[in-house]
Amino acid sequence: MDSKLSDTLDSLRESARRGDWRNALLLAEHLSRMAPPTDPKELGEHLTRLRETVIVAKASRANSAATLVRLRAAASFSRAAQASPPGRQNPGNSSAS
Repeated sequence: MDSKLSDTLDSLRESARRGDWRNALLLAEHLSRMAPPTDPKELGEHLTRLRETVIVAKASRANSAATLVRLRAAASFSRAAQASPPGRQNPGNSSAS
């Protein structure tokens, strides 16, 4: 396979794995302008690597989405804790001795 094509695909996969979506978009656009391999065997390998890259990108996006959900939940919990009344008594603590 053409080394430029292979290098671009490797860079795209790495950008997707890191969650660098801006760079991944630029690389995907660049890759789309490149001619695919003409040899049937090389074309098959290229398609396999493209599929693997899509899987890496989907897994990375899913991981980012899960992280975002956890961060939002933590932020919500923090806001709720800050909004609680300052004189609130914790269960088990009694004000009368």
